[in-house]
Amino acid sequence: MTPMLLRLLKNSVALLFLAMVAGMPFPADLITGASHAGLISVAFGAQPTTPIVIAHVAPTTGRFSLHSEADRRGVEMAIDEFNARGGVLGREIVLISRDPTLDPGNAATVANELITKTRIGFMVGAISSGVAASMSAVCQKYGVIFINTNSSAPSEAVENAHRTKFVFDANAANYNRTLLKYALSSHTSKRVVLLTEDDEWGRSSAAASNPYIAEYGGAVVGEVMAPETLPDPTGIIKQVSALKPDVVAVNISGDNQIKLFAQVAPEMLKKQSWVVGEVDWEDLYPAPGTPRPLFGMTWAWTLKTPGTAEFVARYRKRYGHTRLDFPGHVTHAAYLATKALLNAIERVGTTDNHAVIEELERYKASAAERMQDSAAFMDPISHHLQQSTYIATWHPRSDHPELGLEILGQLSPDQVRYTKERSTRLESLADTPHYAP
Repeated sequence: MTPMLLRLLKNSVALLFLAMVAGMPFPADLITGASHAGLISVAFGAQPTTPIVIAHVAPTTGRFSLHSEADRRGVEMAIDEFNARGGVLGREIVLISRDPTLDPGNAATVANELITKTRIGFMVGAISSGVAASMSAVCQKYGVIFINTNSSAPSEAVENAHRTKFVFDANAANYNRTLLKYALSSHTSKRVVLLTEDDEWGRSSAAASNPYIAEYGGAVVGEVMAPETLPDPTGIIKQVSALKPDVVAVNISGDNQIKLFAQVAPEMLKKQSWVVGEVDWEDLYPAPGTPRPLFGMTWAWTLKTPGTAEFVARYRKRYGHTRLDFPGHVTHAAYLATKALLNAIERVGTTDNHAVIEELERYKASAAERMQDSAAFMDPISHHLQQSTYIATWHPRSDHPELGLEILGQLSPDQVRYTKERSTRLESLADTPHYAP
């Protein structure tokens, strides 16, 4: 500690002591980053408690910006709950945010800096599966636990799985297993066209769909690749139409989804079954006039499940004045994923990553705790949460978009499980570096 910093600390503690004696409030901006409780401890000869620093990393610019904001809100809600009752293990939880962008190379650099320079304790977020794969590889190198709150490429729990990474969103394989069966059952010829976003999520999702299409009697008659930027979807819609499909398996995400369905003719949607593996509330709410025929979700604010109304009320009290004034399953997943991490630390009584990893591998939650229709559990082989999924449709309502969502049915974790996850190979715990922030 430098002499200047030591004098500042001593002067601040003296001011705090005098303020306490006089009953006056202490000016909190005198020392940045130090809590009042920590200063009181120093004043009486004890060491201040080091906070637990959690980094939220998600692309706040570009086509997932609204998703990233929704994800961060869920993390904030969970952290605020724990801090309100004294933090975790007597330590305050501090949340910092970084934008990794959508460039996997840049994301890896950001992750490395957060670990080696900022000295974070844990990492949460992602949204983009390509970003998640890149950052989680860096986290595994150092032993930092990475909670993938919301990216849904099947590869996240198979090829790109790691011992230090836990994936809390359902993936396209979970959704498509049921959605494709539902769509193909209403057609005789069962011609399927894959409409695939040319990125990690899109390619992985399309590949996971192929076995289900074959199982349900369908035949893939072509695949149309959509660029990740998708400046204008007119061309790819023409390509899809030329292939004369009965079912279009859509694996396009974020704002690209809004662009696409804004230009798909209603006649096409009536004649063909357009199935979207996953649609987030952030894809629907900003574009209330665009249709989404059939898609998957893990939670909706309209559910009548225990705890949902209370969660929505808490969200709206804090964020009801913002653009996204209702929560979707991105916020829901981030909230429960962060709670799972913090509860695991509390249960094992340490931040040591090996102990926390083993506790997260045992994670189980009742349907009521999850605000869903089935209990959820962490698969210890793939580190992917097995949970309820819902089949939904969207009735565009520009006056009240929050009323346009309709849940058609729900499925238990066993009904939608991705069998390929049984072959996932994680690094051993022995080969995972110890990290105890």
